[in-house]
Amino acid sequence: MKILFYNPTMTQRRFIPFEAIKGSAFFRRPHYDAMRLSYQSNAHEFLYYDENIEEKPDFAPDLIVVNVPLNLARYVESTIKNKWNKTTKISFGVFPTLFPKLAKKFSNVVVNGDIAAIWSKILNDYQNHCLAPFYKSSDHTEFDVDRRLETKYGFTPVFSQLRTSFGCHCKPEQKNYCYENVFHKKFSRWSASRIVDEISCIKRKVIYVLDDDFLADVDFAMKILEKCWRYKKMWIFKTTSNIFDYPHILPMLRDDGVRIIYLNEDWLGTHLQKKIYSKNFIKEKAHQVSMIHNYRIAVGIKLRLGFEEEDYKFYKKLLKFLVGIRADLIEIAAQTPLPKTATYNRYKKYNQVVKDLTLYDQWMPVVRLPGINPQALYSWMEWLRDRFYSWDSILLRNILVSPKLGFYNTAFFYLIPNLSYRNNFLERVGYPP
Repeated sequence: MKILFYNPTMTQRRFIPFEAIKGSAFFRRPHYDAMRLSYQSNAHEFLYYDENIEEKPDFAPDLIVVNVPLNLARYVESTIKNKWNKTTKISFGVFPTLFPKLAKKFSNVVVNGDIAAIWSKILNDYQNHCLAPFYKSSDHTEFDVDRRLETKYGFTPVFSQLRTSFGCHCKPEQKNYCYENVFHKKFSRWSASRIVDEISCIKRKVIYVLDDDFLADVDFAMKILEKCWRYKKMWIFKTTSNIFDYPHILPMLRDDGVRIIYLNEDWLGTHLQKKIYSKNFIKEKAHQVSMIHNYRIAVGIKLRLGFEEEDYKFYKKLLKFLVGIRADLIEIAAQTPLPKTATYNRYKKYNQVVKDLTLYDQWMPVVRLPGINPQALYSWMEWLRDRFYSWDSILLRNILVSPKLGFYNTAFFYLIPNLSYRNNFLERVGYPP
């Protein structure tokens, strides 16, 4: 059986023949679910088609699996009808999970939740000619992946991806923005022995852990890092502000090869308009960043902006705050509450949220706030991104942190990521994944 995995992308990122691939290679990597499905489809011919790096392949599939983000639902509908109208189409992703009936209009099969958890049953049903119109993911989660997809031309040669767990660890005020909370209602974790076996087979030195919070279970995470010490890997992962409850692990993280830690949105929280004017808040955050820097680890900060009372003055102050606390990297997302969540419904009640899902890319403002023009809000956020990743900012921050990070970490885990973000923003290719 021939299976095609189709991963669509935004216009700004879409591959155009005879032109250079758009965006920095640092952010180009295969969709992780495609790697999971490819592993489970080893008895079949599985082809991965990614619009970021290639044009439509000359391939006639029996089955097409398509990832449908919220902002690309309309585009996906027209594309698969034009290109694969007679092929059996299976849709999964945020849009089919939240709007299964709408997804059914352009799909033969709609998957609610994690497709990898139910993929073996779908294949079996297809071969027995008894496909159901709707599938809901089971509690059992598949972790094994086919890493051959990572070596495809156009994807990053820098690091390999890894999932050790699935599930949301966001603080309550962040859950309504979290995609992990949509797909995985229950927490699932791979066994320590299987994780170590997987890492032993990864050839690349740098591993980007995709878990929502790698340090959610500190003892388990440290066990993994210590068991993998002999493989001399370098690590990039996300975590919450809870990391500062365990300062004793920071020297161990350094010794085990951690190079970048991204602090999730809960670290700064929402409604920063007043917080960043507090000397105690500034001092606390600068101290926490310094704690991580002391162990030669770069700090990335995830920000969610677009709340009440924000103005240009606030964004100028925010830039000064971020440089002042010596943040190495930032990822900025506009406030985008997911449909059918409590936050979304609250804004919807007062007609303050945009219903056009094509804007739900975490880049465009979708919440209408009193006294704030959406175009102005977008320009402020864009100004902040551009200024933080301007040449003078990168060099200034480099001078401030290089004595703590050291030459090697500064070159490979400060300069390369900073220049990669800068490249993406200059090309206007949207929010980095």
